[in-house]
Amino acid sequence: MATLAGNLRHWFSVYHRLHLIVLLPNISMMVILGAKHQVLTLPASELSLAVAVNITAAILIRQEIVVNMLFAFFGKCPHWVPLRIRRLVAKIYHLGGIHSGAAVAATLWYTLLSVAILKTYLQEQNTSFGQKHRLPTTIITFIINTLFIAIIVLSLPNVRAKFHNAFETVHRFAGWTAVILFWVQLFLLIDGQRKAQKPIPPLGAVLRRSPVLYLLVIITISLIIPWLRLRKVSVVSEPLSSHAIRLHFDYTNLPLCASPRFSVNPLKEWHSFVGIPEDKGYSIIVSKAGDWTSRIINSPPKSIWVRGIPARGVLHIAPIFKSVVLVATGSGIGPILSLSAARSIKCRILWSTKDPLKTYRQGIVDDVLTADPEAVIINTSGGQARPDLVQGAHDLYKWSHAEAIFIISNPLVTRKAVFELESRGLPTFAPIFDS
Repeated sequence: MATLAGNLRHWFSVYHRLHLIVLLPNISMMVILGAKHQVLTLPASELSLAVAVNITAAILIRQEIVVNMLFAFFGKCPHWVPLRIRRLVAKIYHLGGIHSGAAVAATLWYTLLSVAILKTYLQEQNTSFGQKHRLPTTIITFIINTLFIAIIVLSLPNVRAKFHNAFETVHRFAGWTAVILFWVQLFLLIDGQRKAQKPIPPLGAVLRRSPVLYLLVIITISLIIPWLRLRKVSVVSEPLSSHAIRLHFDYTNLPLCASPRFSVNPLKEWHSFVGIPEDKGYSIIVSKAGDWTSRIINSPPKSIWVRGIPARGVLHIAPIFKSVVLVATGSGIGPILSLSAARSIKCRILWSTKDPLKTYRQGIVDDVLTADPEAVIINTSGGQARPDLVQGAHDLYKWSHAEAIFIISNPLVTRKAVFELESRGLPTFAPIFDS
């Protein structure tokens, strides 16, 4: 039975703690300034700086180069390091908490900036950002604030799950639009500030003194870099069944447990799959889990778009443990095969899927048994009751004296299994909605 300590450990996960570590200092500063009646009297340049710092943090922690550097560093944690520390190191995939915390903080600061600019706009006297720029600055500010709020609302876990395509579209296009308008706003504010000085200094001289300029450069470059690696690559499709397909690529090799991003329309939805190393290139396993995957299975592609640098994920960190239990449902076996094909690791595998031989064929089943000759493969077809993955994982963990459990499944199963296993005090790692 889940204990109170286990429940608290789950709800105060590393993700939530990182989120609060970023968000609370920002809120504290707002409260302090508010108590001194200074928050709305700060110059627009200082409020803009607070926004820019948080946006920079939110974007950089999601940049594939930064993500891969962090995973590469922590993934080298040696076995002689105390197990307690290695289990904490393995939580690196929760870095999305920094992303969300900084994004919320940026939105709060920008809301204060919007109120401050509106207050200034309503004043009759000349403003700090120039009489000429009062109206356009105010309009742009409220457009950006609306875009930020829309991104935050659609990023809420329940909303994101229900309206995933809308989330992805708004996240991308609203984000791009906000950054472009932020550039425009910066020039308006700087131009207004310099014209309020006597004598009026050159625009470039004032602009170069603004730290927001350099943060915006970092933000813009970080957003552009993945798209510089946008390309269409050939794919060899291997239909496995009406429910699954395996796609083979030979354009590159991948680091351990890395996930390229795929799309049939680069401006619309993108999907990440962990690549399984092959003699040349890699492959991915796609199972039917929505409209996009259904189209791929029903109409196997001959080419597909890829973008950015393949990002390393949760299982990249698994080798820091001496022995692990790997739990998968359905095509979640793909990431596990990615790990076992690239690195020899002591593991026990629990795979639950509908008719594994018919759905995924003998080759994949053989690969599972090669990684773990005693793998527990549960066939869920035939109207049988759903297996108790939590108890199964618990038993394998106990019998094999493993140091950690990794779960690759759909969000519902993952949340339930992680909650129950962590509530029992077992170190459990799995992709989350913001991994």
